[in-house]
Amino acid sequence: MRGQRVYIDANYFIYFLARLEIYFEAAASVMRACDAGEIIGMTGDAVIAELLVKPYRNDDTVAIAGIKQLFAREHFIKRLPHDFATFDLAAEIRAKQGGKLIDALHYATALKGGCRFFLSNDHGFKSTERMEVVNIGKLVEEAP
Repeated sequence: MRGQRVYIDANYFIYFLARLEIYFEAAASVMRACDAGEIIGMTGDAVIAELLVKPYRNDDTVAIAGIKQLFAREHFIKRLPHDFATFDLAAEIRAKQGGKLIDALHYATALKGGCRFFLSNDHGFKSTERMEVVNIGKLVEEAP
């Protein structure tokens, strides 16, 4: 993945922020690679909204501020917007592959962003010639 555009789905951030033991180190290694500029980390604005739901529900102002600060950092993760063309592609993907619209939106955003890799824990997407899907479970299995 070195030097490539890599789309990071919400679950990687959730595992990282919650320090979920089984997936934390794999998620943290991706975050370190983004921070070091080893990969070009990208995510959609919808991911940030997904991450903020629980803290808003719990009125956790510290978590809200932390999430916003994480994504405000320069040269860490490039945020991709979701325009009409991206939503249109998401609708097409969902119509053909099924699943949830939000998952199709992430996949479409990654494609529109020119990502070569799509990091997720969603088993609904398969690798194609354009983009390889990397499941976090695979990273955990490959870890030394």
